[in-house]
Amino acid sequence: MEIFHPRVTEAQQILAALDLPGPLRTKLAALTLLALADVGPDTPWVRAANPSKGMSRGIRDFIRTAYAWAEASTEHTFLLIRGQVLRPLVATGLVRRNPDNPTLASTSPRLHFALTPELVPVLQAYGTPQWEPALTAFQQKMGAA
Repeated sequence: MEIFHPRVTEAQQILAALDLPGPLRTKLAALTLLALADVGPDTPWVRAANPSKGMSRGIRDFIRTAYAWAEASTEHTFLLIRGQVLRPLVATGLVRRNPDNPTLASTSPRLHFALTPELVPVLQAYGTPQWEPALTAFQQKMGAA
């Protein structure tokens, strides 16, 4: 994957700080995090948001347009994001599948994903003096859950 951008590296650092396993620290996982947080190349982390996004018209379109990665549109990338990034992120509790309608089938064309609300303030704190305290509080809360 030939994407070199400071935001992607920062997202990988965040994923590592969250103590996620190696496969969830890849550039693809970082791009997925950026898409879900709505953080483009020129968007500061403090403006991280939590829009709910589908796979094609949300996550992959964001990666393709914001980070100019044409391969985001391929079926192969769709399968990688779904199987190697989103499913594990949902299992870790960092991402919610269909947050407004959990009963929606996983095969539905309306399938969508969003960050957990507890993660957004941690992302917004990245690069600020509040980063370490926010990360520690989040880890303690997730460990207690």
